[in-house]
Amino acid sequence: MPTQHLYPPQHLALAVALVLGFADISLAQQPADISTTAAQKERLEAIANAADTKRTHAKKPRKGDAIWNKSNDLVIISAGGRFPGVLDGGGGANVLRLDAAKYPQLDKAINFEALHVTAGNWEHTGDFNGWGVIEPDTTLLNTGRIQGQVGVLGGFDNQGTVTHGVAVEPGARMTNSGTVSGRVDVRENAWFAGKGTVGDLHVGGILEVGPTTGAPSVMRDFSLSETAVLVYGVNPAGDSATINVEGTAALNNATLKIDAAAGEYLDTREHTVIKASRVEGEFGNVVNELAYMTATPRYEATQVNLIYARNDVPLDAGATSDNGREFAVNAREPQVVPAPEPRPVQTPAVAQAPVDKTRITVPIPKPAKPPITAPAAPAAAVNQSHAAQPVAKPNAAITALLGSNRIVAADAIDQLTGSPTADLANATLNSIAPISTGMLSAMGRQTPGSAPPDGQVWVQAIGNSGVVGRQWESEALKHSTKGLMLGTDWAVSPEWRLGIIGSKTQTRLDGYRFDGELDSWYLGAYALRQGGPWALRLGAVYGDHDGSTKRHVAFNGFSDRLKGRYDASTQQVFGQIGYNLGSAPLVAEPYALLGYQRYQRDRYTEKGGDAALKVDGQTQDYYNSTLGLRLARTFALDQGVQLTPRLNVGWKHIYGDVTGSARQSLVAGGDAYTVEGTELDRDSLLLEAGLDLTISPRHTLGVGYNGETGNDNRSHALMGQWRMMF
Repeated sequence: MPTQHLYPPQHLALAVALVLGFADISLAQQPADISTTAAQKERLEAIANAADTKRTHAKKPRKGDAIWNKSNDLVIISAGGRFPGVLDGGGGANVLRLDAAKYPQLDKAINFEALHVTAGNWEHTGDFNGWGVIEPDTTLLNTGRIQGQVGVLGGFDNQGTVTHGVAVEPGARMTNSGTVSGRVDVRENAWFAGKGTVGDLHVGGILEVGPTTGAPSVMRDFSLSETAVLVYGVNPAGDSATINVEGTAALNNATLKIDAAAGEYLDTREHTVIKASRVEGEFGNVVNELAYMTATPRYEATQVNLIYARNDVPLDAGATSDNGREFAVNAREPQVVPAPEPRPVQTPAVAQAPVDKTRITVPIPKPAKPPITAPAAPAAAVNQSHAAQPVAKPNAAITALLGSNRIVAADAIDQLTGSPTADLANATLNSIAPISTGMLSAMGRQTPGSAPPDGQVWVQAIGNSGVVGRQWESEALKHSTKGLMLGTDWAVSPEWRLGIIGSKTQTRLDGYRFDGELDSWYLGAYALRQGGPWALRLGAVYGDHDGSTKRHVAFNGFSDRLKGRYDASTQQVFGQIGYNLGSAPLVAEPYALLGYQRYQRDRYTEKGGDAALKVDGQTQDYYNSTLGLRLARTFALDQGVQLTPRLNVGWKHIYGDVTGSARQSLVAGGDAYTVEGTELDRDSLLLEAGLDLTISPRHTLGVGYNGETGNDNRSHALMGQWRMMF
């Protein structure tokens, strides 16, 4: 049974009057502390679970006003509930709960003690004479007026007025572009931002201030706890925001974290973080994410300033690779120099009696080109002239790098380095492998047991792809080639045959922010000597390559698309000797091969912006040897058709320098530096498998696969061949 208090009516009336009077006084004075959201939730649960509380589910839209009776009511708006008129809770202790609804907007609501947002994203546009709680995973946009305290566990965007205080609980977020007359308490791990006005502001979590979000205006006192983080935004144009406090600003060893927008920071800037009647304490820690800038707070009696300037960290400190460090050491950083001192203007002395100086006329000879003289600057302007000014036309790529944080700086340096140019040689040499392989295949495809023809013409279709630097995954340089090769050979003696080939291929290169193309022509010659089981195969190929490159450099607001064109050439020479251990129709031939490959590229200059490179010529060559075993077996079919499966397995070893390198420099300023590419595999496995079909004594069709696999590099080729003997 509820407790019944027996008071004379006149005493009760007096008590109510006193309470209401003190309530008005308390609202005027704005107490330092506000109640917790947990206490508000307990009150909500008490009302909802009370035996005399009536639950009403408002699920359907209404055309006019909705009025409840004098009982304690819990009104739940959900589903299709919509109230264009007034929601009147009537008498008693009433709570309005906003749940998931099709029309999440609350206009006019009266006679409700509390507003409880439990689901969805709601907007309040009216005048609510009570307090409220916003649950996690929900948001409330207030463009109207809330006259009680608001407890925030989810999200609260106040664009209107809150006449009491707001408690932003851990994990919650609040933005304020309106007015909170009371105190805003941002608990630890909570977030607050906005350029609105608050009575008092205490932050134990995160307060974000910047050119875009603005800064709060505090009518009384502002305090940060030791757990608080003031995220202070600046941008390259020198824009920032200032927290204006009419009372005292207490810093209490909080953390100041600098949030620098993308851009170019060339000169020293000073920003005002806080202005107050009095500043107490200092920041305990200053966190600066930019690698090459230093933020130094300067404390005064009534304000806190921030000096943002280039530090002494060298550019190469942000590099994470050897190539990046090589680039950064040789890049020219924009120099900041003081402006020249203004020269005093000397007025020629005139020997005459003193007169009114405003009427003195001094004849000055008129020069051919009159000098431009600046008017005398006021004191403030003179002080600015002593400030550091950047040299004209600095490299925009380097200045954007200086304004990067540590993570962006590492990636930016790698992009500016232009490392893929060092892999052009190895990628090209890998892409031309099918040419020599096709020549050897044509020389080795004599039908066992048959007399060699007087001559033959053959055509091979080439499809080749591979990876240079497979360990770099998405940043590896991939290449793919397609083309056609035409060859012919003829007998010059019972043992010797001579032949020539011509080929046209197109190769596409694809790397990290890098693309390239090769348009290639080849001309070669080969010779075959077959004497009994012994076979000697010789060949030489010259290739001419018309290459193009595209690079995309983009970081920290800087973007540049660069193009380059170059000429290159390749040479291949090889010799192979084999001995056939089998007898017709079986071929089992162990062999040894010695080869030489050379790549030479002319210098070229990229076209684009400040990230463009001037790339010196590149030359790379190496010898290689292969030991392997070739197997073939011919099967006779009906009507003279023959089927010959083939298998070739070998071990390849490379001698000499297997690492590509390139010497280059920035076109817009900087010393030359050397970048190294991916190493070719010293040892790799060769595998060739194919199938030939002799459809007539003169015509043979064939298809084959060639692959080379190492630890870091791979290439695969599919080839189709047609031969005609004569």
